[in-house]
Amino acid sequence: MSTIKPSSPGFVPELPRRSLDIPGAGRRGEGAVRSNVSDSRRLTVGREIVLSGDITACEVLVVEGRVDAKLKNCQAIEITPSGVFKGEAEIEEADISGSFDGVLTVRGRLTVRNGGRIQGTVRYGQLEVEAGGEINGDLQSATPAKADAKAAAKAEDRPTATP
Repeated sequence: MSTIKPSSPGFVPELPRRSLDIPGAGRRGEGAVRSNVSDSRRLTVGREIVLSGDITACEVLVVEGRVDAKLKNCQAIEITPSGVFKGEAEIEEADISGSFDGVLTVRGRLTVRNGGRIQGTVRYGQLEVEAGGEINGDLQSATPAKADAKAAAKAEDRPTATP
């Protein structure tokens, strides 16, 4: 029986790999928008990757690199501290730790983490901004019906001026 020694040419050691050792592998439990979504419905744009175009029909988009895109029919977006998104996104949930520049419509909860920065037009259902998070631009609630109803009720309570 012959044995291949570590110094022999062609020696390839068998090393066990854990998913945490593999860059871009999912680390369950991190981030607010990470859920029990199958990996086939999750799109991760890794560090030093640049992606441009239209993105449709993904469950969760995780941005660690740079994305220049129009995002539709996606449940959630997570922009990590190294991530940059430029373009348009219409989604249910957003967790921003990196940079977003463009038009962002979040029907549900928008979370801007410490170090997260949004520039542009933002519409949201619920908003949470941690200390150190930043939003610059046009910011409005995506549920103007409630605000309009309150304004109409106040207008009805005001006495009208008669000439």
